[in-house]
Amino acid sequence: MIHLKSVQIKNVLETDRYPFNLPLIQNFQELRFNKPVTILVGDNGTGKSTLLEAIASNIGSILIGGEHIDDDPTLTAARSLSNHMKLTWKIKTQSGFFFRANDFINFTQRLKTMKEESTEALQNIRQRDPNSLEALPYARTLHDLNHAYGEGLDTRSHGESFLDLFQARFKPNGLYILDEPEAPLSPIKQLSLIAMINEMVEQDGQFIIATHSPILMAIPYANVYVIEDGTMGQRHFEDIEHVTLTKDFLNNPERFLKHLN
Repeated sequence: MIHLKSVQIKNVLETDRYPFNLPLIQNFQELRFNKPVTILVGDNGTGKSTLLEAIASNIGSILIGGEHIDDDPTLTAARSLSNHMKLTWKIKTQSGFFFRANDFINFTQRLKTMKEESTEALQNIRQRDPNSLEALPYARTLHDLNHAYGEGLDTRSHGESFLDLFQARFKPNGLYILDEPEAPLSPIKQLSLIAMINEMVEQDGQFIIATHSPILMAIPYANVYVIEDGTMGQRHFEDIEHVTLTKDFLNNPERFLKHLN
């Protein structure tokens, strides 16, 4: 399912203030989505994360922790860019979320704190009065956390808990904007993430992903756009520098490493 069909940036008069001074934004005209998975590739600083943040801001996406994107003070610049965006929809969906790898640790810590506080409150109430209705909200919180995340995201490895979170939060018919989701994942766990993406695509999900991972770039039904020299162009998997460089390195690592001495 293609929910979001295209993004345009219009009426930008200033070019000396971030993020409007990014070459990608100055040269940007339109990004069209005609497949359920779109992947953005580019070196650090090319603007791919900024573009995703602005799209998510224009949509009014929910963050992975459940907060509205407008409540995040780190996205002020992205919100200013989003005001100049025009989004065209086929079918607008209210499902989905915006995810940044850096948000994950804060979210898991918040869940851990909620669980600890609810457990302590529940124990204190039941010690005073085992039949008190005052315990119900805390019991419900613990039930909901255990139902969604099992024993807790903080009790498993970083990569496993990362995938647990996606498994719990992915829902059919959603639009998911993911910024470098591969960051905590081993290669085999990246394949697990692709399996989850495949499952959601079959249930009318759409994904826009910024990544440095050649594994994620290999999703066969994805459109891959590479950002270079301030412009964005579509590329075949075999022609992406991240892919060719990784292949060359793995085939002959000594040839690369000897130049680092």
